[in-house]
Amino acid sequence: MRYDEGRSAVVLSVGELCELALRAGDLDLRAGKGSGKHSMAERALLGTRIHQRLQAERGALYRAEVSLTNTTLFEGICYEVSGRADGVLSGDPCLVEEIKTVGPRAFRMPPLEGHDAQLKCYAYFLCRERGLSEIRLRLTYFNVETEELREMDQLLSAGELREFYLGLLSRISWRAEILRERALVRLPAARYAKFPYPELREGQEILIRECYRDIRAGKRLFAEAPTGIGKTLSTLYPAVRALGSGACEKIFYLTAKASTRREAYRAVEQLFRAGARLRTVVLTSREQLCRNEAAKKDPAGISGHCNPVDCPFAQGFFDRAEEAVRLAFDGQNGFPRTTVLQLAQKMRICPYELQLMLAELCDVVICDYNYVFDPHVYLRRFFDGDAEDLGRYAFLIDEAHNLGDRACAMYSATLENEELVRVWRLLPEEDPLRKSLEGLAVEMHGLRRLCRDNLFKDERGLERGYYLSKAPMEQLSKQVNRVRVAIERALYLGQGGDLAPRLDCLATALRHYETVAEYYDSSFLTFVEVEGEKRTVRQICLDPSRVLDACLSRAHASVLFSATLTPQDYFADILGGGKGAVRISLPSPFKRENFCPVAVTSVSTRFEDREKSYKRICSLIAATVSAKVGNYMVYFPSYRYMEEVLRRFAERYPKVETVVQSRGMSQSEKEHFLEAFREDDKLRIGFCVLGGSFSEGVDLPGRCLIGTIIVGVGIPALSSERNIMKEYYDETRVTTDPEGGGEG
Repeated sequence: MRYDEGRSAVVLSVGELCELALRAGDLDLRAGKGSGKHSMAERALLGTRIHQRLQAERGALYRAEVSLTNTTLFEGICYEVSGRADGVLSGDPCLVEEIKTVGPRAFRMPPLEGHDAQLKCYAYFLCRERGLSEIRLRLTYFNVETEELREMDQLLSAGELREFYLGLLSRISWRAEILRERALVRLPAARYAKFPYPELREGQEILIRECYRDIRAGKRLFAEAPTGIGKTLSTLYPAVRALGSGACEKIFYLTAKASTRREAYRAVEQLFRAGARLRTVVLTSREQLCRNEAAKKDPAGISGHCNPVDCPFAQGFFDRAEEAVRLAFDGQNGFPRTTVLQLAQKMRICPYELQLMLAELCDVVICDYNYVFDPHVYLRRFFDGDAEDLGRYAFLIDEAHNLGDRACAMYSATLENEELVRVWRLLPEEDPLRKSLEGLAVEMHGLRRLCRDNLFKDERGLERGYYLSKAPMEQLSKQVNRVRVAIERALYLGQGGDLAPRLDCLATALRHYETVAEYYDSSFLTFVEVEGEKRTVRQICLDPSRVLDACLSRAHASVLFSATLTPQDYFADILGGGKGAVRISLPSPFKRENFCPVAVTSVSTRFEDREKSYKRICSLIAATVSAKVGNYMVYFPSYRYMEEVLRRFAERYPKVETVVQSRGMSQSEKEHFLEAFREDDKLRIGFCVLGGSFSEGVDLPGRCLIGTIIVGVGIPALSSERNIMKEYYDETRVTTDPEGGGEG
């Protein structure tokens, strides 16, 4: 649904109109909702075949896939709605048909309101187009399980259909008004928005101009820009200007950490005050927003509680959510986490789902990488569908050097037999699920035979072994699919009993494995591991370039930026840039003489030497911070190392204020940590870990932070997967000979 300024009309499809106008009832995300013996992909293909078969049987006077468009002026707004009727049969009266493939449960129930509404829209459009006074409507249900056919006919007048259609328009008129106001007022203001500061830093203007040029041209820009240049504002500002000029329809600002999302929201606030009157939402994970106390206490996770039975905030969600969105847009333009929570609490609805509805009408969406790149949780409401129906988006990808590792993790999957066997043992003998789980458990146990060439017993006598393959395990995947479908059907029918939460978690793991298997190609590897009776199967993504290229294709243009994108050719390749990627590298805007790097090489921070280094590290920290009063941060390679040094430092210097990063900090605890670094005349030291929440993407301007101390190099621990990845890149990537510059 969009406002077309050229046609001065709100343009949308019949499907969109019916979905938006008829949103009502409960939120229900239970596993197995609508599942059957066919997967979603199979169901779509099967539906097409069934449509074609039924259409071919209707006779010579029957026209299939009839395109229809209607233009109506309603309450001062012009609506242009289009769609395709499955079939039209000429006669007296004329007949219009809508065919739906459904499961056995929907087949037996009264027609779904959305199906009936679509049919009535097509009937009304035909009446208008042909000047008909009445028309016959046929809703045909085809049961995909039994192949039964159910035809439901009704005869309606053009007047009845007109009244129904205008009723649908009345339900979306508030959305239409928002879209028109956005097109005629907000976007023109964004096009001419001013930069919120009187002067640009060195290199900032280059980055702004390049971003604007590449977003308009629909390119992928890889920009390496040092800390302090103002990358957040220098990418958001040209993107907002491009949005205002019509080069894109929505901006997705993607980050790896919550701290970076906060900085992006502050930058949008600055642009708003400078004239870019855009609406912005910050997306937060379901776990952080959930207010269902019972769900949060469930060790199996909260996802199994997102239904009207287990969550009061899911009951009648859609009955109240539309009003919540209307209230939100009447009162403000920015929706950070706290605002979403307050609004959801006021309306007693799920805050996570509310923020997604807000995102549909916002101009800037600030969120984690997951919402675009993760195959399990990406925002399907924006990125699924036919190419011509998708929006023209701009992706701004902050700290892009993190994206490669994150993508490899997103497109890798692990399957273990231990929980599978536990659940199998707990199921009653007569439960049909027990046999399904047993088949998968036997299949996984038999994987030991693949490891026979690499089996050995460790010092405890425990059998260990492994197996590597560059091919997917197709037989295992078939078993996984069969068990997952069986579990989801059982859960949907309420047959899980006390084991429902554990079955839901198991179904999630199986679904994850299946999803990753769909992407399996030469850049993946299968790793089987035996440890006693434990069996582990990993599908490992070694090279994310292909999947990232596909994800970036969801956007009209992308800007990937970081302070560390060297070597640029490597990052442009591995992050899906392709041959047409644009690359720029900018110098630091600060004077080099103001930077004082000091290296102490006399202390070993190797794992085996750390215990000997504690006292020496304490002394080095004290010597460094004694040079000038202010705020410092010290980074350690592990929590244990940090805690041992901190304990000794606090004993020796009890008067020095310390702020400490702890394991599993909540969002509010992280914010409290950063708020401690104030511009005052106190000596303050933050103790943190390398690679943690505060190691990058944190904005502590001016005297909020005047120095850092880094203990060790923060190299990830050795693992089988890292060794596998090293071997893959040694074999597949061209390297440069440091001696002669040739290829090796």
